[in-house]
Amino acid sequence: MLDMAEKKEPTRWNLKLLLSKLVDELGQVNEKLDSLIALNGEILKIHERFQQKSGDEAIPRIEPHLEPDVMSLLSLPASLRKTVMVLYKLDKATAEGISKETKRLRAVESAAANQLARMGYLKKKRDGEVFFFFNDSMKLEKK
Repeated sequence: MLDMAEKKEPTRWNLKLLLSKLVDELGQVNEKLDSLIALNGEILKIHERFQQKSGDEAIPRIEPHLEPDVMSLLSLPASLRKTVMVLYKLDKATAEGISKETKRLRAVESAAANQLARMGYLKKKRDGEVFFFFNDSMKLEKK
């Protein structure tokens, strides 16, 4: 009887250890993705500065064509993923509208939505207020 209990205990411990390591690894991957996203934002800012300085000889803007699928959504940091999921629900919204759904500050949602727009996931349009939305070709099918 004791042999059965002793055999189960190391298995539980191994699973806990394995899950702990997995969580740590996922945290490290998430940090690296955040760094890459930040670097991408900096590159886009530099590109915009070059465009402004060159005037007539504008550098052609690189428009990313990202298809939001499960893997690309999972690669986003949780804070950006939350904004994306709310926009799927609302279709088109201001930062204020998104913040009411997420219960986060409007400034936080504005920064997240602008970052998603720079990354090519969202489009934005000023119509009195700034609205964020998905391009029709980028919208996932709602089931």
